[in-house]
Amino acid sequence: MAGVESWGEESRVKPTVKIAASVSVIALVLVACGSRVVPLSQGQLLPGQTVVPTVGPSGTLGPSTGPSVGGPAAGPSAAATVPPGIVNAACKAKSSPAPGVTATTIKLGLVAALTGPLPGQFDSAVEASDSFFHAVNDAGGICGRKVQLLIRDDNGNGQTDKEVATKLVTEDHIFAFVGSVSAPDDSGIAQVSKQYKVPDIGFPLSWARAENPYAYGAPGQLQRKTIGLNANGSGYLDKLHNIKQIAIFWLKESEVSILEAYGFESAIEQQTNGAMKICHEQPSGVLDSNYTNYVVAMKGDCDPRNGNIAVYTTMENNSNIKLAKAMRDQGFQPTVFAPTFSSYLPSFITDAGGSTEGAYIPMPQVPLERLTDTPQSQWTPGTFELQRYINALNRYHPNHHPPGSFGAPGWGEAGLFATAAAKCGDALTRACLFNQLNTMGPYSANGFIVPTTPSDHHIYTADLIVQVRNGKFVEIQPNNRSGPPGGPDFWDKSVLVDWQKYMCAHQNQFPNMSAKKALLTEC
Repeated sequence: MAGVESWGEESRVKPTVKIAASVSVIALVLVACGSRVVPLSQGQLLPGQTVVPTVGPSGTLGPSTGPSVGGPAAGPSAAATVPPGIVNAACKAKSSPAPGVTATTIKLGLVAALTGPLPGQFDSAVEASDSFFHAVNDAGGICGRKVQLLIRDDNGNGQTDKEVATKLVTEDHIFAFVGSVSAPDDSGIAQVSKQYKVPDIGFPLSWARAENPYAYGAPGQLQRKTIGLNANGSGYLDKLHNIKQIAIFWLKESEVSILEAYGFESAIEQQTNGAMKICHEQPSGVLDSNYTNYVVAMKGDCDPRNGNIAVYTTMENNSNIKLAKAMRDQGFQPTVFAPTFSSYLPSFITDAGGSTEGAYIPMPQVPLERLTDTPQSQWTPGTFELQRYINALNRYHPNHHPPGSFGAPGWGEAGLFATAAAKCGDALTRACLFNQLNTMGPYSANGFIVPTTPSDHHIYTADLIVQVRNGKFVEIQPNNRSGPPGGPDFWDKSVLVDWQKYMCAHQNQFPNMSAKKALLTEC
């Protein structure tokens, strides 16, 4: 395809339109990271301050960065509907002994890094969860109870995270945490959730929170030892492009990023029975500004004469852009460049000066492009749920921040809570909520995100893939709709494997094992 010089293209694709630069997409990060976007309240929030309670008039969480987005019927006046199975007009709530639950309200808490070192990274998640509950309230509530969502800022600080989470439980008497997402350190909420046995349905970005038995995620949760065998689309992409060598980059500040990178290596070696050469490993820093030296080193280690090269990363978006620019400037053209979906952002295209052309991004959500590229007659259930999310966002937060990958989990987490709570009916207690979460089958927000079973506490094992083509995100779509039950769009399926066990049993396949062992528990 014209304009794709550096990285290969898949043979069966569907055309797309470019997401306007003003309608950016916040990154969903598998590591503690952040992209530099407009902060939610321009730094005016104080630690522990409430932002916008869901009960009452909808407020603006920050300055608008673009127009309303979406496809048919989207816009500020579009109707905001609620997914089926949540609102039951026949259900009449009674008073409850559960904290935060009355005959008329359910009080929830959300803790996010709205200011601090990663300003603006999580605004879309907060707006998504808040919009979901606004729509539920307008439709009649959960068994007639209106949701009150108390939003707190932790400045991305672990101690503040613990302090505001503690106050939400001990002073505000919330029923559960829903939609919380913070970095670099969200371990505080994990400590509070465990101490008080409070449900925490959110997106964990630390091991302490991911491994909290009272925590649940959508889509799933990261784990230290398990990863999908086709991690980050690698199984599909490596086979498609006959990859023989891989280089991998990670963030040295984040143990999650480091272990995810090791997990990628282990999964890829397991896919290929040890035939893949790991030609270069590169830790990098969030504040590193010059990737030239990294690329020069990679060029020395990864010789194209030894076969096609793939570059995978577990870095955040700004680092991925710097890497892409350095590879272009140094004339290093891997066959595949595939960051995680932290880079599903227009800035990955607009700020990269063409250097990200051809890059692949595997994703666990239906992409926004579906709303404008696909006739409504061909929409899947997940596309209709995407439209429901965008309609609610435009209605309740007309000056919203760019909707994006953190927004999808934020919507899904709110939906997961509401689905479980609705099944408890008028007898909503924490015990009932835990029971519903622990006995629920795969949850996918009606196909919008990859299905995962809440009680498994595992990360998702399927995705779909987009590629940057001619300055646009284009969905690579084999059109076989072969995804798992409840998520047919996510055709790139995988299975969970214990990557640490494989790595420790095949140490000769991996470089720098002496350093790796310091973080591994199975060697």
